[in-house]
Amino acid sequence: MSPGPNLLVAAAILAAVFGAHACGRSGPSPTPTPTPTPVDTQKLLRESGRAMENLQSFHFRLSHRSGGTVLLPNLIIEEAEGDVIKPDKISTEFSGTFGPFVIKSGLITLGDDSYLTNPLTGRWESVPREVSPLGFFNPRRGIAAMMFQVEGATMLPDGEDVYRLKGSLPAKALAPLLGATVENATVTVELSVDAHRLYLLEAIVEGRVTPLEPDGTIREIRLSRFNEPVVIEPPQ
Repeated sequence: MSPGPNLLVAAAILAAVFGAHACGRSGPSPTPTPTPTPVDTQKLLRESGRAMENLQSFHFRLSHRSGGTVLLPNLIIEEAEGDVIKPDKISTEFSGTFGPFVIKSGLITLGDDSYLTNPLTGRWESVPREVSPLGFFNPRRGIAAMMFQVEGATMLPDGEDVYRLKGSLPAKALAPLLGATVENATVTVELSVDAHRLYLLEAIVEGRVTPLEPDGTIREIRLSRFNEPVVIEPPQ
């Protein structure tokens, strides 16, 4: 006996339903996108500050996108670059202007001893730190202090393997880098931090820090060569 028309129609419908169901299950279910865990910015800054404190050495470069650091009337530092060795060795070269004159000089600090190149003769001279125009200069202490004192930090879009943050910073936190600061002033900072080692890679500081500099000064601090071998000795 052959199946009736109704039975054939029912079989065709069932085949279509099961076939569609099987096709729907042929591929894997889409994996839901995980929700990123929010970064605790204050914890990140504290850990980065400790990482910077524990460094044995690093290279730094201070430059200005706008303005310059006025150390004394008519003495403006535009760039400074050099190396730091824990706990108290610094070697840096800096350039800028003194009135109408372009100057280039160097500074070596070994504990309490400080040497400065005379911009006129190019010769090294031993100078007491208290009378040196860069006697305050201590990048190791200044960088760590900066990380610990950033306030109201928020995350910016990250780069590759880098955390980027923006916040405000009391100007006095920069005294070990820039000398006397404007009392009760606050500046804006953008920080780039290595996501793996938590070392500070770059800081952009916007605002007036020292009493003699103009409003709108923008500084850029870049750090590199972390814990690489470096030797700093008294000049010959």
